[in-house]
Amino acid sequence: MNARTPAAARASASSTSVGPGFLNAFNAAYGKMKALLRALFNRRVVGNLEQLSDHELSDIGLTREDLRFGKSVPFNADPTTELARRARRNACR
Repeated sequence: MNARTPAAARASASSTSVGPGFLNAFNAAYGKMKALLRALFNRRVVGNLEQLSDHELSDIGLTREDLRFGKSVPFNADPTTELARRARRNACR
């Protein structure tokens, strides 16, 4: 069979390609790892917010209680989403 025929090209390409199932699993695992790393980074940022004064925290719409609650979310969750929700809620008061 000639290597230049379409059938030969399809046969050689399909024997070396990675299946879509593997790619889907890889993308799912990559997405979860990326979300976990983002949550860990944002936990560190929340730790830096604790160094702000109460006046500076109130300027961004947060309290010390909000920071404590944000750090109490599950380990793999992003605390900044909860802090943003609380800041919006505090702005309505």
